[in-house]
Amino acid sequence: MKEKRLRSLVALGVLPMALVACGSATNDKPNNQIGNPPGGTAGNGPGPIGAGGGTTVPGGGAGVGGIDTPPPAGVCKPGIPVTTQIPMMLNRQYASVVRDLLGVTDVGGAPVADLLVGDANQMTNAAWKVYQDVGAKIANQVMNGGNKSKFITCQPSAADCLQTTIKTFGKKAFRRALTDEEVAAFMTLNSATPAGTPDQVAEAILNAFLVSPSFLLIPELNDTPEATAEAPDAVKLSPQEVATRLSFLLWGSIPDDALNAAADANQLSTRAQILDQATRMIQDRGRTGAFIATFHDDWAQMNNSSAHWFKGKHDVTKYPDYTDASAVANKKELDAFFEEVAYSGGSFKELLTSNVAFVNKDNAVYYGEDPAKYGAELTKITLNSTTNPRPGFMTRAGFLSSYAGYAQTSPILRGSYIAIWLLSIPVPAPDPSFAMTKIDGTYTTERAYIEALTQMNQPCKGCHENFNSFGFVMENYDAVGKWQTKDPRGGDLNTKVTASLGKDQPAKEFSNPTDLMNAIADAPNAKELYAQAWVSFATGRAPNGNDQCTVDALKGKLIAGNYPILTLLGDLTQTDAFRLRVRGAL
Repeated sequence: MKEKRLRSLVALGVLPMALVACGSATNDKPNNQIGNPPGGTAGNGPGPIGAGGGTTVPGGGAGVGGIDTPPPAGVCKPGIPVTTQIPMMLNRQYASVVRDLLGVTDVGGAPVADLLVGDANQMTNAAWKVYQDVGAKIANQVMNGGNKSKFITCQPSAADCLQTTIKTFGKKAFRRALTDEEVAAFMTLNSATPAGTPDQVAEAILNAFLVSPSFLLIPELNDTPEATAEAPDAVKLSPQEVATRLSFLLWGSIPDDALNAAADANQLSTRAQILDQATRMIQDRGRTGAFIATFHDDWAQMNNSSAHWFKGKHDVTKYPDYTDASAVANKKELDAFFEEVAYSGGSFKELLTSNVAFVNKDNAVYYGEDPAKYGAELTKITLNSTTNPRPGFMTRAGFLSSYAGYAQTSPILRGSYIAIWLLSIPVPAPDPSFAMTKIDGTYTTERAYIEALTQMNQPCKGCHENFNSFGFVMENYDAVGKWQTKDPRGGDLNTKVTASLGKDQPAKEFSNPTDLMNAIADAPNAKELYAQAWVSFATGRAPNGNDQCTVDALKGKLIAGNYPILTLLGDLTQTDAFRLRVRGAL
């Protein structure tokens, strides 16, 4: 069937292409017309817990290079925050869902997520056109490829085949059973004129599913009350809605058969039942591992377009080991590192102190390894903490080469990153006129040059003196991340500093990266930021008083120590805000 013909079938019952609002926090009626564009300007606020935010949390002020700083700690206000009932799937979630539903990972050679518009949680005419185009291409690819049986397992011309397919596939796609009215609406595609072949009709039905609001959105429409002391007007999620929250939180995708069975048996009502399923799902490393890596990419600001991650290149005359392929390997290594720390029972501390590395032929040289020993795939190794100290993710080549200059290290970039994103120490935006300043003279170390440069400008001096110190401790790593014992300028390295890790914290002496990373790993403000990042990412919400109570609870466990990341992930499912919602204006 030609694309125009397919579109005409999908368009049956479509409202005019004006945007329709379907995000109201008080609207409990689903909008399930086939092909009706979801979205509009209403309801474009943050999604419910389980949304897996994936966006940088709004900041509290401009930092170095225009990067927003993390929001300040709030005050716990017991209760359940108001959220939109029908957020849109994020691009990465859409990609995961069509992979799990239909086995589709790319269309025309391009990853599915790359074909979509930005994660704005609203639908415009242009975005709607993109979803229609992508849906039509996926439907055609499935019906004419090896994954056809993932959608339909009978002959489309056989009696009841299409209706059975609509019910069985629809339950997975919509994360709930379809109503009789919805089944009948999809079946109208079998009686359109001019008539299509049974295969063409099946393709049109699949296309219709992929552009349905009940697929693209994550509705929460149950209205069964369940009052709590802090939220007397709370509404209980249905078992299917809880299952969907769990699956989108932990997998970024649809529930599996076991989770659907638990929902159908009403076994997702209590915290214990929810935790049982969460624990089972977390142990599926193939699915939850990717989510954990994605979260840590956000926490580390790799998804922040204002950050320096993987943007700069390096002078190959000074650093002949640097290649574009090494940058790719460095990014993959960090994702593997974050996942490995979590699945080896690690806690927040190990993110800052683990000596585990992942190397291949492209990045092994940065760690003193022979590239000839490795192939294209990453291999897990444990680095020698004495001869080549590598405590945590900030001593991996991915961070070190990103936060460095073209032909030299950058104590300012490395130090400000630590101050802003690990310790929440305010760092004002630099004076643009000073940012490009250079000074003449003979300096035998990069540290001596930076100290002289920042001493010139008195307004900058006080701020730089503290956060530059964090960068000076990291000077044993060159601009591409290799260990160095001599400054390229010719002098002996001096990594000894005295610095404070935060407001009201006494200054301490640090002389090497291991001392600094251990101190950050124990810092209460670093743990607070980590807890806040988890809550905001998991809920898709900006920090607020209600969620601050969860942040405080997680922070307490992090401070107590030996709190595995996987346990923290399960604890995110145990709040009232996970299984309940409240109505209200956003």
